[in-house]
Amino acid sequence: MSVAPITCHILDTTRGKPASNVVVQLYHLSSTPTNYDTPTTTSTSARHFASASTDADGRIKNWVYDPAEGLGHLGISGQSWNELRPGIYKAKFLTGKYFLGLAGDDTARRTFFPFVEIVFIVEDPPDKHYHIPLLLSNHSYTTYRGS
Repeated sequence: MSVAPITCHILDTTRGKPASNVVVQLYHLSSTPTNYDTPTTTSTSARHFASASTDADGRIKNWVYDPAEGLGHLGISGQSWNELRPGIYKAKFLTGKYFLGLAGDDTARRTFFPFVEIVFIVEDPPDKHYHIPLLLSNHSYTTYRGS
């Protein structure tokens, strides 16, 4: 199976380990990469189209696509993402559930961020691959465009 054009990797910086079993959801916000001036782009038009959980290494290389949605306009056919299309996308990391599932005292299991949303642009023409690393702790996070 080939790797999806959007991947992610989560490292738990508090524990110094990959964050496994974190659910991540992908949303499509706009097919126009320059539509970032409109406030409604990030709130009312978000369309969920894929989900996955991080593996033991904290990575997502492939997604499970929503079969109820027609996803051809995103370059997805069945469970294959063949072509990445330009637009604005969002990755939503369900971090609260991850921290609640950790062993340890209540302090280690609490988090200030129940989820982390990262909105990003896929330019026209798109690069072949977009990687989103998330460095995560209970009370902070950092992200950047990976390679």
